[in-house]
Amino acid sequence: MEIPLAIALASTAISGFVSYRAAQNNAKAQEYAADAVEAQGEYNAQIDVNNATQAVDQANFDASAAESNKFRDLEKAQRNRDILNKKVRADLATERLSINSSFGTFEDTFTQSTKDYGNRLAAFDFETSATSYGYNIQGTEAQRQSGLAWINGMAARDLTLASAANQATQFRNQADNIRLSAIGNAIGTAGNMANMYHQGTP
Repeated sequence: MEIPLAIALASTAISGFVSYRAAQNNAKAQEYAADAVEAQGEYNAQIDVNNATQAVDQANFDASAAESNKFRDLEKAQRNRDILNKKVRADLATERLSINSSFGTFEDTFTQSTKDYGNRLAAFDFETSATSYGYNIQGTEAQRQSGLAWINGMAARDLTLASAANQATQFRNQADNIRLSAIGNAIGTAGNMANMYHQGTP
């Protein structure tokens, strides 16, 4: 074998080997990138779950606070109603004793007074009922927000994981393609070397 042919063959072999090793390293880098994307995806998905859990906890706290405030205000309202009821009864008793017949019949005057005091109690009860209803609305909305936060959080987690899996698959496919191409190039290099050898051999 002539020296120039040996040099050409060696040069081609070295070039082919360097190209093959570079391709293998590139493929390995793509696989590392796939692993990194998956790890980041799992980390981000956990953040999605943590955020959903915090939102659910906050909504549950709001619902509990609304319920607690409702019972607190209802107890206070009941005490105030008892006080108002005693005052109304006392006022009625006082008025009954002091009604003067010159202002109309006793029955008409006392009946009107009774209605007025009854209306005061009804207005108090209506206001208390409206306050209680407001707390019920707050609690219901907080519970709705709790369920919605969990559903949205799980959807965000699933989307994060799916996106990471898709990117990882792309990196791994690219690594496979690089390896296949490297093998094809190595086979081509070997073929070129065989051709060069046969052409350079008498």
